[in-house]
Amino acid sequence: MADCLRVAMDIPPDSAFACPAAGLARTLAERSGFGQRESYRFQLTVEEFCLCLMELLPAGECLRLAMDAKPSRLRAAFSFKAANLSLAGLNLTAQAQACVEGEPGRDLGLLLAGKAADRFHLEQQGGEAFRLVAEVDRAYPELTPVAMPEEARPPYRLDRSADPARLCQAAALALGAYPARQCPGSFKRPEKFVALVAEGEMAGIVALDAAERTVGLLVWAPCSEQALYFSGPYVFAPQAERAAIARLLTDGFLAAVARDNHVIVLSFRATPDLPAGSFEPLGSLLAGREGDGRDEPVVFRHLREDTGAAVWCAPSLQAFLRQAYEELAMPRDILPVEAPAGRTRRESLLGASLDRHRDLAELRPFLDGQDLAANLTAHVAAIRDKGISRILYYMDLSRPWEAALADDLLRAGFVPRLVLPHGGQSDMVVWQHEPAA
Repeated sequence: MADCLRVAMDIPPDSAFACPAAGLARTLAERSGFGQRESYRFQLTVEEFCLCLMELLPAGECLRLAMDAKPSRLRAAFSFKAANLSLAGLNLTAQAQACVEGEPGRDLGLLLAGKAADRFHLEQQGGEAFRLVAEVDRAYPELTPVAMPEEARPPYRLDRSADPARLCQAAALALGAYPARQCPGSFKRPEKFVALVAEGEMAGIVALDAAERTVGLLVWAPCSEQALYFSGPYVFAPQAERAAIARLLTDGFLAAVARDNHVIVLSFRATPDLPAGSFEPLGSLLAGREGDGRDEPVVFRHLREDTGAAVWCAPSLQAFLRQAYEELAMPRDILPVEAPAGRTRRESLLGASLDRHRDLAELRPFLDGQDLAANLTAHVAAIRDKGISRILYYMDLSRPWEAALADDLLRAGFVPRLVLPHGGQSDMVVWQHEPAA
């Protein structure tokens, strides 16, 4: 199996070409060693998106399709132009609407494509140009519990190039010793975590004791060109040895990323073993149903000097932003943007990532619309019906249209909790839904 296969084509706006594109998707999946179920889902994703997006193309335009396969996933990227783009059929809440209204066609095709893919995101590339990316993951087995080391014997050392078996063991140990909310989702399927490390999507270091037992783990991944998220440190040792192992992992992580071009490291998943004083508080998030009732801290540390940036801000968010930047001592030019008036698009589109195991839902805006506040409220209700209590929303302050949505978020019950410096194209505001008392 090749590490990465790629294929690209320009497709004329003729539905007769959707089936050949799906056939190529099947061949890509099969040649990359994916199973029949993943292959079928990828074919369905490609065919339905082709059929739906072809209908939106202006005269004389083609649909650009680029597909690639890595060991952990299949990806299809569609580049296209469209005027007044509406993709409401991709909303998490679209299923009930499609069934009730009984309108087959493009919305039903979008519904099928959105459900077949594990995730998708839409990029606005200026004017009428868009890029839609959909991914289907390889199926990996869930973890098999492993026994915790009964002891840990110094001296301890770091393994920066641990083999797959060691990484699988460390991920399983972490998920067995820490709450799921403090672990990356890939730990639930350690072989997927190993694949992501091999692909360069994640990185990690393992701590070993004198007997070569696995006694610790810390992992990280980029969240933007300038920022890294880290998780841990995870320590698998008696209380008397935990501080030394956690310090070794933390110092090893900082030394490893110091040579990168990133400006800052951030964490939503720092464990209580993180050495005191090694990171600064960025803010906190409300605990979910499995928390101990206390807010969950978010921490950061600069790797290089923050030289400043310009961010967009709606009037209703200005006081929050000014206070946040003052407390963080980060220079920012705050540019005013007004709430949208006279929205031309009727239906908005939200990206939703749900993880029941970690009690977490994450929302991102893809398209603004007249119904945004109602769409947010509908998403919250649908997510809570699935038993998820922690609902976050990410606002990228590099995009004026995103920053302008603050009033809609407030009306839907979201509250700004913290700023993630360099968390997206620029800084990001993390909002959290707070149920009415």
